Amino acid sequence: MIVITGGSGFLGRRVAARLPDALALSSSDLDLTSPDAVRRAFHEWQPEIVIHLAARVGGITANLQSPADFLVDNLQIDTSVLGALRLEPPKHLISMLSTCMYPDELSDLQYPMTEDLIEAGPPPPTNASYAAAKRALWHGTIALHDQYGVPYTALIPANLYGPGDHFGTQSSHFLAAAIDKIERARVAQQPRVSFFGTGRALRQYVLVDDLADLIALIATRPPLNRSINVAPTESRSIKDLTDLVSRAAGYEGTISFTGSGPDGQLRKDVDSTLLTTLVPEWARIETDLEEGIAMTLDWYRDHVATG
Repeated sequence: MIVITGGSGFLGRRVAARLPDALALSSSDLDLTSPDAVRRAFHEWQPEIVIHLAARVGGITANLQSPADFLVDNLQIDTSVLGALRLEPPKHLISMLSTCMYPDELSDLQYPMTEDLIEAGPPPPTNASYAAAKRALWHGTIALHDQYGVPYTALIPANLYGPGDHFGTQSSHFLAAAIDKIERARVAQQPRVSFFGTGRALRQYVLVDDLADLIALIATRPPLNRSINVAPTESRSIKDLTDLVSRAAGYEGTISFTGSGPDGQLRKDVDSTLLTTLVPEWARIETDLEEGIAMTLDWYRDHVATG
C-alpha cells in the first residue's frame, strides 16, 4: 500500500493521478498535526511506501508575516508522520524537502550548491522558519533510517510552477505571481508593470508535473537512501523570468523593478548532478522552462478570470 500525505495539494494530486492505487490524503481525511490520529491511521493501513508531501507553504510575503505558523505547523505535521513511521516502519519513505533550506549566502565557488552544503550556513531570513522545519524533516528522515532502518529517498526540489498553481496570492511563488500580474496588465492594456526588488536574484524552477513523474518513478524503485537536489541546470534572474512571461503572454508594456523590498536569496541555485547520475531518466522527464511557462499561461487563461 502507498500513502501520499498532502494528496490534494498542488503536487500531491498529480502524484496521486500517477499512482491510482495509492491512498491520497487531504487535511479533511486525517489531521496530520495530531500524533495520536496519525499513529492510529498508519497502524491500521500498514503502508509499504509513504510519500510525505504535506506541508504549509507560501511565498516571501506569507513567510515574513507568519513565521511562527510556518515553523510550528510544519514541525507538527512532520513530527506526527515521522513518529508514526517509527512504530510502523515502511519499506520506503519519500520525503519532500526544499532548496529553501540551503544557506542564505555562500562563496561564489560553492555555487551551484551540492547536497553536502545544506547546513553550511544559516538559511535566508525571508523564510527562516520554513527552512528550519525542512531541515528538521531532513534530519528526521535520516534519523529514522539510522535508528529504525527506514529506507528513504529525500528529494530537494527547486521552486515549483505549473498549471493549477496559486496565482496572485500570498502563497504564490514569484513565477506564478508574475504570470498573474503580467497577464492582467495585458488584458487591461496597462503600459507598465512594476515588481518589488531589483530583479537580480537567481532562481531555478521545476514544472510540477515533472516532479510528479519523478516521484512516481522513484516509488517503483528501491530506496536510494540519499538526499537529492531536483532542479534544472540553468538559473534565471527574476528579471529574465519576467521577460519570458511577457513574451509568452504577448505583453508589450514596460517591466520595471522598484529597487526596494525583499529580493529573497540572491542565489539559491543547486547542483543536480546526483539526480542525473542516479535517475538518468530525469533528462527525458524535464520540461524546458519556456515550454512550461506557455503551458501554465494557457491553463491560467482557461481557468483564472483576468477581467
